[in-house]
Amino acid sequence: MKFLFTLMLSIFTLFAAQAKEAAFALDFEDNYKTALAKAKQENKPLMLVIVQDPCPYCDRLVENTLEDKNVKKELEGFVCVIIDKRDSFPEAFKGTPVPMTYFIDPRIEKSTYDNLGFLDAQDFTKMLKHVKSLSPKKIK
Repeated sequence: MKFLFTLMLSIFTLFAAQAKEAAFALDFEDNYKTALAKAKQENKPLMLVIVQDPCPYCDRLVENTLEDKNVKKELEGFVCVIIDKRDSFPEAFKGTPVPMTYFIDPRIEKSTYDNLGFLDAQDFTKMLKHVKSLSPKKIK
């Protein structure tokens, strides 16, 4: 029993570590509370990306879409956080399939727009422009 618990803990740590590695590589936050505080301080919307491993669509979103130079440019007006589905974050954003992307107003901690699934860089860029157009204040 102890072996099974240790094995499960190791697997959980490995999966969560991959989300943290993605956050590091993308220069995103890897902790929801830290990202929320930063978004409030900088008066920027929060983009929350929830991933899980194994998930080929999550991998494609992280490795292809979020790495794209045009997507990175459009993300400059956001505080971005990427976390594993098993990490700690508000219940309101749990229980969804992955990958899931939420655009959150940090003042009220509610999603103003969300997207389920993988989008290529071109479609993700279009979505970001649409999200910016919905904002009551202009996002740079």
